[in-house]
Amino acid sequence: MPIEEDKKVKKGRKKWKFLLVLLLIIAIGGIFSKFFMQIKHIPSGYIGIKSSIGNPLDNSVDYDIKLIKGYVIFMPLYTEITVYPTTIQTAAYDSIKVNALDGTEFIVKPRISYLLDEAKAKLLYQNNKKSLGEINTGYLKEIIAHSYTTAAGTFSSDSLVSNKNAFEIEVSKTLAAKMSEIGLILKNTNSNLQIPQKIKDIIALRSQTLQNAILAEDRKKQAEAEAEIQLLEARTKSREDSLKNSAMTNHAIQKMFIEKWDGKLPVYGDTPKIYKNITE
Repeated sequence: MPIEEDKKVKKGRKKWKFLLVLLLIIAIGGIFSKFFMQIKHIPSGYIGIKSSIGNPLDNSVDYDIKLIKGYVIFMPLYTEITVYPTTIQTAAYDSIKVNALDGTEFIVKPRISYLLDEAKAKLLYQNNKKSLGEINTGYLKEIIAHSYTTAAGTFSSDSLVSNKNAFEIEVSKTLAAKMSEIGLILKNTNSNLQIPQKIKDIIALRSQTLQNAILAEDRKKQAEAEAEIQLLEARTKSREDSLKNSAMTNHAIQKMFIEKWDGKLPVYGDTPKIYKNITE
């Protein structure tokens, strides 16, 4: 009996030793995979930046930065992998206040689309060392606000309202140059410019004033045209009356001539003649 119990105790100890060894192996494997060896897959539509960290306690110094795709084996303790999408990205922002040249405040709600310039992916990483999401809410938001503020400051209120396309073009030029400096390509931008109510009221008043002026001018031209027509009609009637009176006068003279003529022709010399030759 004691022998069987001793066997059970030894068997139990072996079992616990096996479990401890297994747990130790798993722990060592976990530590090894976390700090010494990992496999990472960079899917299609993305590009990876592999950066060897010279000092694990100071990651401000980077060495041997490489672009990577597909599967990569790396040592997490000394290597950092950052993944960026290479497809078109969209970023939208809430209200940003900008001032026109005359100080009038406008609101823009920018929406931009852009993509990573793969040839400058290293530059983007070196300048930011952040994901695109973090860049969107950080540096990119700052340069967008700066670009819109700078562009708005070159337009008066009236000009900004009536030349939105020119404003968008000016913003795009400034923003594209700034984004190119960090390795991003601007594809499209839309300011969603919000016009202040007081500017809308002024525009409506000007529009009404202009419309009234146009109507007044049309009425004036119509009155002038009607006056010209009346004058032409009066002149035509006067001419007709004059011609009519002239015709009646000639007719009356001829009638009187006939009525008073005795049938004899005037006599000049020996022969009756209607006309006298004044050269004789």
